[in-house]
Amino acid sequence: MENLIVEGAASALSQAFLPLLGDCESFAEFEERALELSRRTAAEAMSRALESFDLELASSRPAGSTVHSRRARTLATMTGDVRFARTVLLDPAGSTSYPLDEALGLPMGDRVSPSMREFLVTCGADVPFGRTARLAAMGGGSRVSATTVMRSLRRCGEAIAAAEREAARSLFSDGVAPEADAVAAHVLVEADGTYVTVRGGGPKAEVKAMVAYAGKAESPGGRVRRVDPVRLGCVGVAPGEFWREAVAQIGGRFDLSRVERVSLGTDGEAQYVNGIGAMSFAAESDGHIDPFHVDRAVARCAPRGTRLGWALLQLLEAGGPGACAATMETMGSEGLLNDGWGKVAAYLRNHEAEIGGGPSMGTMEAEQQHTYKVRMASFPCAWSLAGADAMARTRSWIASGRVVPRRTREESLSPRRRRARDGRLAHVVDPTPGRRVQSEGKGWEYPLNASVEGMRADIRYEAALDLI
Repeated sequence: MENLIVEGAASALSQAFLPLLGDCESFAEFEERALELSRRTAAEAMSRALESFDLELASSRPAGSTVHSRRARTLATMTGDVRFARTVLLDPAGSTSYPLDEALGLPMGDRVSPSMREFLVTCGADVPFGRTARLAAMGGGSRVSATTVMRSLRRCGEAIAAAEREAARSLFSDGVAPEADAVAAHVLVEADGTYVTVRGGGPKAEVKAMVAYAGKAESPGGRVRRVDPVRLGCVGVAPGEFWREAVAQIGGRFDLSRVERVSLGTDGEAQYVNGIGAMSFAAESDGHIDPFHVDRAVARCAPRGTRLGWALLQLLEAGGPGACAATMETMGSEGLLNDGWGKVAAYLRNHEAEIGGGPSMGTMEAEQQHTYKVRMASFPCAWSLAGADAMARTRSWIASGRVVPRRTREESLSPRRRRARDGRLAHVVDPTPGRRVQSEGKGWEYPLNASVEGMRADIRYEAALDLI
């Protein structure tokens, strides 16, 4: 059946394209005009199909419902604006319904189609909002504003945040682990924060980021890639809640009941190092310091123009943090190192167990750059806290290979409309009006006074009564 439809549409379009060839001076002009005609034809065909389907639904409406009116609606789609009219029904409860919208799951009041919304979110997560709107128009879609793109990202980020918080609540409050799509005995987890500019010139906002994966493998091109990575990025979330959401996201990728060991790599900051306490689902867990941060701190202690920094890094790798710290203390006391060497030496001694050894990690800096900062810091833009959180969650969600959530019709129902609908349904179930319960007696009581005046101080304090 589908092949017959395609053949009929192709035959009709070929007859429509034929006159264009005589008027075009080049294939580029013919291609442009043919694409424009195809999009207009597709939009018109969609409009007619929607109206025909709406009439079929209205003819088989539920018993007791009546036709109230027909209302027009316009959707911005990937083939241009699609305009159609659909039937409005009135049920016995007095509620209006749109059979066509409900059958197709169209959100209420949404002027952008689901596919168009998905394009705006996916593209807007990579390039500025204004450029995304222009790319949609260049591809033959409807013209939308940069504000529409921004609101699409914000709404998508809020939906992702709700899903991630619900997964964390189900796991830690109800004990229901998320459904995983992979299995790994050893999971590597890296976490760190990066900063983006905030509107109004205030302090920068920290993007808390986590990535978990099942080791590394060599790709066909010779590059090393992480196996089955899953990510979490958010803004304005407390460390404890961040780790609960992170563990829930790890459980959505790897079966937590089959994880035997977890290795956590951080830069030594307390809010990330303490995340090892949230890894209790594994029998074994160990923490490690990202070598990038350690090497950078040690190298900065050496004066520029000398090979002293290189020598300290070699000593750190060969002799360990303790030997490197002892050498820095000796050289620092003689004035051979830059200011701040004492804090670095103390850092090496305090985190000697976490520095060096362990599995190969140390990819968090590249993760932050390519997942978050390439979009949130490379362009001349500033973020609100809500916007930064929505963008970070959307980019981490897409980078984890997950499908962009679509807005449902129930989610689009405003609180006011939901309350009105529930009130009408309640009236249908119980149409009797509410009655006030008759009271007995005079309707008032004698005032009761209490006094602890003259009693001991401890009695007055424990009685918690005002002195009268």
